Amino acid sequence: MSDEDMVFVNKTGTWFVWDPCGITCAVFTYGLLLYGVLINFVVVIPAFPNCLTWLNAFVFAFLVFLAITAHVKAMITNPGIVPHERTTEQEVLERNQQGESVRYCKKCRSVKPDRAHHCSTCEHCVQRMDHHCPWINNCVGEFNQKYFVLFTFYVMLVSFHGLASIVIFFFCCLSSEFDGCDAWLPGPLIFVLMILGIFEGFLFILFTCTMFWSQVYSICTDETGIESIKQEERERLTWKQAMYAVFGSPCSFSWLNPFVAPPSLVMYLKHCTPMNV
Repeated sequence: MSDEDMVFVNKTGTWFVWDPCGITCAVFTYGLLLYGVLINFVVVIPAFPNCLTWLNAFVFAFLVFLAITAHVKAMITNPGIVPHERTTEQEVLERNQQGESVRYCKKCRSVKPDRAHHCSTCEHCVQRMDHHCPWINNCVGEFNQKYFVLFTFYVMLVSFHGLASIVIFFFCCLSSEFDGCDAWLPGPLIFVLMILGIFEGFLFILFTCTMFWSQVYSICTDETGIESIKQEERERLTWKQAMYAVFGSPCSFSWLNPFVAPPSLVMYLKHCTPMNV
């Protein structure tokens, strides 16, 4: 597949990677999240149809909605790609001889800005690239890191909420001697669904807690995952400056809103022109 066929990008910042593995992981993620919603509305509410269970189910569904929204934003937002300029190594060598400090990507055959790194899946260099994540079918970079952090945060909340709901459901069933717990589905099937829900919850908690706190640490130290591995030395922002760069300033509820674009993306969209990637 050629570079042009691998991605789709336009001047609005929309970007999509045509990677079968990444697309499969993304669809699988949506299926796992919607599975939790199904458990609430097909198992829990029919067994205990009261205001509390309805409220609990809608809170859970709202968190899933925020998680999916953040995921879609992280997946289709341009992470900070560097357009292919077809610069030759000789041109870069001449500029370096003239006193400039220019980095060159042999794979892109283009100038590589500071803090940009090449992604072999996206077939482009990405500004402030942290890593390529198959679960969002995209790189985590300068323009979509906020969305990725929110995705891991909301999935983490969904997982804790789901596990708590299953535990409470079991205790309620025990206290009622399982009377009505199989309102819509047979008891053995409900038991299997709950076991799967517990297994899914623990896996998601393990993954999202690790990713969320590693991303927060990466932002606060102003060092991406790749920069940490390569031990690249440079002047860094303070933790507050770095947080403001990713989420915006000052600290507000907009930090938790996946519908609010990060400041770097807003600035890019104001000044960008249609580009040939």
